[in-house]
Amino acid sequence: MKSILVRLSAALLFTLSLLPQTAAGGESPWPFFAFDNGVGRGVWPAKVQAQTVKELGYDGIHYNYTNPADFRQKIDACEAAGVPIHAVYIYTFVNPPKGASYDPGIKEVIRMLKGSDTMIWLTLRDGKKGQEDNHAVATVREIADLAAASGLKVSLYPHAGFYVATAEEAVRVVKQVDRANVGVTVNLCHELFAGNGDRLDEVVKAAAPYLNLVSINGASPIPGKGPRAWETHPLGSGSFDVEGFLRLIRQSGYRGPIGHQFYGVTGDDKVKLTRAIRAWLDLKPRALASL
Repeated sequence: MKSILVRLSAALLFTLSLLPQTAAGGESPWPFFAFDNGVGRGVWPAKVQAQTVKELGYDGIHYNYTNPADFRQKIDACEAAGVPIHAVYIYTFVNPPKGASYDPGIKEVIRMLKGSDTMIWLTLRDGKKGQEDNHAVATVREIADLAAASGLKVSLYPHAGFYVATAEEAVRVVKQVDRANVGVTVNLCHELFAGNGDRLDEVVKAAAPYLNLVSINGASPIPGKGPRAWETHPLGSGSFDVEGFLRLIRQSGYRGPIGHQFYGVTGDDKVKLTRAIRAWLDLKPRALASL
């Protein structure tokens, strides 16, 4: 009997070792949210957006900043549906010749989000590439201080063609910003567009100490167009090894939210969302399995 119990205990421990690890406090790592560019952006009411991601099994949603009144509706709809807003994406401009570096309504939205876990997803646009970090740093610090007053964190969002286009460029700026609530995003879509598809291990390693958001999507290279030319797809489609990328993210120690980028993904939004969440539920446990 004792030997049987020993074998059963060993079998149970082995089975548990194959399950996804849990974060501190018992929460599963990598809550999965949808970018609103795949959730009827500009077409579906906020209530429908929130209900759709909830019904499909997503852990939350992201929204682009529009204006405070519109964003209030989004917050209310998501609270009613029990759907976290994982990030709000905002534009800022590096040393603009006229006007402010960002829409002043952003300050009100940051106040609205006080007490939530919403990340301020910050882009840095325009400016002379790599030559105006002083202006970029000043803008990020200003937003970071507003966010800190509401208990929020900031993540620099790398975007193709912007002043900060890659995670490594984001790290360069964040080091100078030197604020505890500011980190960087590794955005798979834009790293591929930057030509970093064959060096993502280096990108993730550089970003790891500051990493506080990640985005993924399916992708395939466009033949004959060079290393920066990629088609984007729902997760589970395309030839790019997303599981391998997620293993790099796991090795970095990152356990926070992961969003699905739907930029450039054509087709019906409900179909895209369904395909992506099904692929994620299959992919996540494999990527978290023992290496």
